[in-house]
Amino acid sequence: MRLSLLLLTAPLLLIACSTPAPPPVKEKPIPINKQNFSKVLDSNFRGQLTLSDGVGYFKACDTDAEYSVISNSIIDNIYQKIASIPFTPVYVEFSGEIAFNKADQIDENVAMRIDRVHHMALAKASLQCAKPINTFLFRASGDDPHWRINIDQEKLFLSTKASNQSYDVENSNFRSTQINYVYAANKKGQQLKLTIQPGHCYDTKNNEYWGYITEVNSVWGTFDGCGEPGWPVEDHSMQGYYLSKGNNVVTNLTLNSDFSVEYVEEMNNASTVKTGFWKSNSPKNISIILSKEADKNIRQEIILEREGLSLSATTINNNNIVEPLKSGPLTFNKMNAKEGPETITVNRVNREFSAQNITPDSEVDLEIHRAVNDYFKIHRTDPKNTKFSAVKYDLNGDGFDEAIVLLDWCSNKSGCEMLIFEGVADGYRFSSRVSRIHAPIIISRTQHYLWQSLLVKKDEGWQLLKFDGLSYPIHTRDVNMVNKQDYSTDVVLFSDGKPTQWFPIKI
Repeated sequence: MRLSLLLLTAPLLLIACSTPAPPPVKEKPIPINKQNFSKVLDSNFRGQLTLSDGVGYFKACDTDAEYSVISNSIIDNIYQKIASIPFTPVYVEFSGEIAFNKADQIDENVAMRIDRVHHMALAKASLQCAKPINTFLFRASGDDPHWRINIDQEKLFLSTKASNQSYDVENSNFRSTQINYVYAANKKGQQLKLTIQPGHCYDTKNNEYWGYITEVNSVWGTFDGCGEPGWPVEDHSMQGYYLSKGNNVVTNLTLNSDFSVEYVEEMNNASTVKTGFWKSNSPKNISIILSKEADKNIRQEIILEREGLSLSATTINNNNIVEPLKSGPLTFNKMNAKEGPETITVNRVNREFSAQNITPDSEVDLEIHRAVNDYFKIHRTDPKNTKFSAVKYDLNGDGFDEAIVLLDWCSNKSGCEMLIFEGVADGYRFSSRVSRIHAPIIISRTQHYLWQSLLVKKDEGWQLLKFDGLSYPIHTRDVNMVNKQDYSTDVVLFSDGKPTQWFPIKI
């Protein structure tokens, strides 16, 4: 019995021993996370544009970086009306984006896309790249007659040849792609309505293009003209220098005002420099796009989460494939300067001043004479026996002298009435009227809206008159006193004091 049981079980043992081993377990492949690069609409740029037959180049203000332009028929038409000769440099402000180009467009790795032009003009030496663009919500101007509007926060300033007016804005919501209506009222209760409509608006006299058509309805009349929106200030707090230290790697990140980026990694005494551009999807995120490593084209994106003054990231998008950063998670802290011996170069427009005593000419300047006469004609006021005296000086650094005029409406206590006319290519146009001015007048080292402030005497001290974007203050009674030595350039207008020679206004 035992034997038969053994015989029966033996084959089973043989079968068990001959069973093949199970196949090895295959490791699951690591999934590939494919992702497109970020796109951001309505980033704002300004600089120099050249264009011909759909091929163009853009160089942003304050940088030598140049981008190929993805053009279209609308951009071509605007450019051809401003610049009659191909590849003529023009100054341009627009909304668009720097992006990796498509293979079928142009050869460069990165290209500039222009979505909507806010302003275009023939390139001029001086104010174009230097002029402020983040100090207003919207501004507009027109001719026949000349007028200007500047909306800043909840204030609207209207300047005409007849007067300067300040209004409180009742509704200043602005959307760039639709018709906007802005309502405002001044202290007298006078109403003003500004209509802003996206459209092509050309100033053929000055070879300028504006992206909005405007109309002003006020007690001073109805004015038609062109306008442009201001630039958002949200991105300004993100600009600057950032530093990350960890895992034996030191990384310097620089976000420049022209949206360019410098990304420098230092590890084991070796340095890797990458450059590109940055953009912001939201106040909480910043995308840095890296397009160059030395002379090699690359396509990388790092999306940084923003918290206070810190930026952090854990992944990198390399050629549309997202993977962990090789150096590990990055945390950047904002710095006052780059780490290391580098020095900071601040791009700014500086004016040099040398001591001058400027007195009125012994003969009347006919262009100034005409401007003063026109001022009174526009006011429908007979100057009768009123006389004037004038000096010339470039107050806004644009290469044209302004006319600073004193009227002989003077008293020893109150001083004289002053008119300032802005110098333009074809003469002068009214800018400001200021009461209670005692000569001499000293040019200040400080400037507002690129116009030099003015030091004027009051009693035993000095007041500082600041340009507000449209004019100098109408009255000096509420202007603060300052220490003359802290501001003076030693450029003195009407250096001999109250003029002794006057010219009649009536022509």
